[in-house]
Amino acid sequence: MLLRDLLYRGRALLRRKAMEDDLDAELQFHLDRLTDQNVRAGKAPGEARRLARIALGGVSQVKEQCRESWGVSWINTLARDLRSALVRMRRYPRSAAVVESSLALGIGMSVAMFSLVDAVLLRPLPFPDQDSIYVIQKADPLAGTHVEELAYPELVDLQESIPGFEYVAATPTSLYGYARVLETGTADPVQLEASPVSHDFFRVLGVTPRLGRGFIDSDERVGAPPVVVISDRTWRDHLGADPGIIGRTVRLNGQGHTVIGVMAPGVEFPRGAALWVPLGIVQRVVESRGATFLQALARAKPGYSRQQVDSDVSALFKRLASEYPESYKVSQRGVVTPLVNYWTGSARIHLWIVLGASLLLLTASAISSGGLLLSRAVSRRSEIATRLALGAPPRRIFAQMAAEGAVAGGIAAIAGLGIAYLVIRSLVRWPPADIPRLSEASLDLNSFCFAAGATAFVSVVCSLAPGWAASRMRLESAVREGDPRSSVSHRANRARDLFVLAQSAVTFVLLATAVLLVLSYRSVAFVETGLANRDALTMDVSLRGPGLFPSQAFDPGTTDAFYSRLLQRLREEPGVTSAGAILLRPLAGPIGWDIPYEFEFEAASWDGKQRPKANYEVVTADYFETVGSPLLQGRDFDRRDSEEAEPVAIISETLADQVRSAGYAPLGHRVRLTTRWSSGWMRIVGISGDARYRSGTHSGAHIFVPILQAGQATRHVVIRGPRPRQELSALVQRAVREIDPSQNAGDPLTIGELIDRDTARHRFNVILLLWFGACAVILAVTAVYSVIAETMAARRTEVAIKSALGAQRNRVVRDLVVRTIRFAVFGLAVGTAAVSVFGKLSPDVFRGTSARDPIVLISVGAFLFVVSLGAAVWPAWHATRDNRRTLLRES
Repeated sequence: MLLRDLLYRGRALLRRKAMEDDLDAELQFHLDRLTDQNVRAGKAPGEARRLARIALGGVSQVKEQCRESWGVSWINTLARDLRSALVRMRRYPRSAAVVESSLALGIGMSVAMFSLVDAVLLRPLPFPDQDSIYVIQKADPLAGTHVEELAYPELVDLQESIPGFEYVAATPTSLYGYARVLETGTADPVQLEASPVSHDFFRVLGVTPRLGRGFIDSDERVGAPPVVVISDRTWRDHLGADPGIIGRTVRLNGQGHTVIGVMAPGVEFPRGAALWVPLGIVQRVVESRGATFLQALARAKPGYSRQQVDSDVSALFKRLASEYPESYKVSQRGVVTPLVNYWTGSARIHLWIVLGASLLLLTASAISSGGLLLSRAVSRRSEIATRLALGAPPRRIFAQMAAEGAVAGGIAAIAGLGIAYLVIRSLVRWPPADIPRLSEASLDLNSFCFAAGATAFVSVVCSLAPGWAASRMRLESAVREGDPRSSVSHRANRARDLFVLAQSAVTFVLLATAVLLVLSYRSVAFVETGLANRDALTMDVSLRGPGLFPSQAFDPGTTDAFYSRLLQRLREEPGVTSAGAILLRPLAGPIGWDIPYEFEFEAASWDGKQRPKANYEVVTADYFETVGSPLLQGRDFDRRDSEEAEPVAIISETLADQVRSAGYAPLGHRVRLTTRWSSGWMRIVGISGDARYRSGTHSGAHIFVPILQAGQATRHVVIRGPRPRQELSALVQRAVREIDPSQNAGDPLTIGELIDRDTARHRFNVILLLWFGACAVILAVTAVYSVIAETMAARRTEVAIKSALGAQRNRVVRDLVVRTIRFAVFGLAVGTAAVSVFGKLSPDVFRGTSARDPIVLISVGAFLFVVSLGAAVWPAWHATRDNRRTLLRES
């Protein structure tokens, strides 16, 4: 029975003409039969046919009843409504263009931003059951350190003390300094990022190699044969995707390593890792709780919740603080971060903000278009009232308005997807380096589903108010057209006021947020970094040898000889102004060495107390000149500062102020680093200007020591000259290879590029939000102008009557504009409150400024008020200049 009914409905839908012909034939048969009966009853033929029609109930009415029984009349009605909506758009092309462009802009930008968020935040990582993987570090809130590294014994504690962990692994907190030079024998050596990991690392991640195997316990033991697992990208790009690579030997830092595995595509953790080697911890590191350079990765057993992980890790570090008071402070605590949050870092909050801004823009476009369609519906009240008088039910009027909104949303969605594609292609071409997987954003199934939801949203907003106002229109509106006392005018006015209020509030939020972020970006990007030479080129020239710490393969004499020869050769090259070297180049990220220090005048006061920390750097002569960090007092390092000479140091201006505030002269005073490997006093021979080394927001205390007196080698060469960047890079590479063919210079970045990279994500957010703010302002102006213009078009007769009765032009304009502006001001007040609340909930977003900055809020509010006033006054003023006599005659 159901199948027969479906077939019947399908025939009515697909073979409508045949069904109509059958219906006409059947009705004609019944009409002829009734007519014949009337003729046989003695009626004249004409009268007989008239009586037959009456008896049949009207042919048209019967046809409609039969069509209703087919069950597909609603489809035909919908098709007629859609055709009518398209016809109306052609009839009013200007208003249609405004609506479509507004909606297309809102849909396109929101879809583009959703695609970015989906690629970075929502798309699962290539690790099974990713929510069970945690990154464990520690922190000391009292010392102001949010993240501290772990020592190897703490990894053992996590494995043995927390039964809820299935596997626990360790890896250094950064790839920085662990790169390896790969020699294949068939191509030039290439420097690749390497990650030393413990043997359970891949088990924690839940991944297995596509070829070969992962690490086992024996691979990690000291003295074990060197092995390596390579990424899929390294296998393809540098080893020719050789399927027989397993068991083959490749040279890393001059030492042969057996390839035991090729990891599955997409697995590159830590982010950027091209190959993995065993951690290979030496015995002294295994036993030391002070050698902190690791972070732990743990996979929780099924059913072991995040709350339990936090609780057990916190309890463990409390117990360690009581058992090893010499190694731990009571204020230290464990920090547990889900792998997903660790992967995206602080980019998560910024991407959600960008998506929220795009949704506000979508809302603004829907409000703008909805207000315009509402004004258009009010201007058609005579037509609508006539249709209601002829018997059209209110639901049909509402359905037609809904069809117009759906058509507007559907057409805008097509154009919006084109905008989204262009925006995505533009953004992923220059993605900030600290936003992972941004380059993978694309228009996929998720994006199309989001676009469908956005289209449904704008269609509803564009349909609801016009449909409600039109369907509740009373018949007397046809007689009292333009009478402000009619019910439709009151309802329409209230709806328009709400649209203006919402539009103003949304626009204020977007524009104020964009301005605040611009000020915040300015405080970050245009702050004085203390590094004046943006063209100075930095290159990684870490001396590579076997083992976990590559530079440990070289004794101090060999290291000094290498850098001395390298820098001497670079300085002698024509077109090179200066050259130097440093341990960790500026603005390389949050990594670095924060070392406790004390000055000689305060040494006794720190007994039993926690000492402050300063950024520790190892540099060569001419480094400060090369990067443009001026020496304010004293001298630079030179050959006098040898290993046998008195230890010396250069301190930053911030540290020098500490000495001056105590009444001492910084030059000639002594400072020391309170560590196990460096506890001797160093004479201060120079004071450098404050510079920013970790990030654009990290400045202040820095201690520089000469390479000949340091226990560590420098890792980066800095070179400057008028020659092009590519020539300087090639020059450094050639000089390194000539001194030692097994070494490599890579990762060339200028100081300017390092600064730009540090501010890239903030700049990315600012550009997007400025674009959103500008679009919102355009939409607000368009909305207010269009609503006033449509309202004036509907009230032309009223304006003409008022002017004919002697009303002054200024008074007419004021009466028409003041209501709109009043609600625009209400909207600005609502937007101000929303921005203040957002700034209170997310204080870290606006670095260097405040969401409650009165100057910003007042300036943005005044700007939008002037814009709204101009958009409202112009169409109203123009309407008062219409010819009154012509308008009254038309009325």
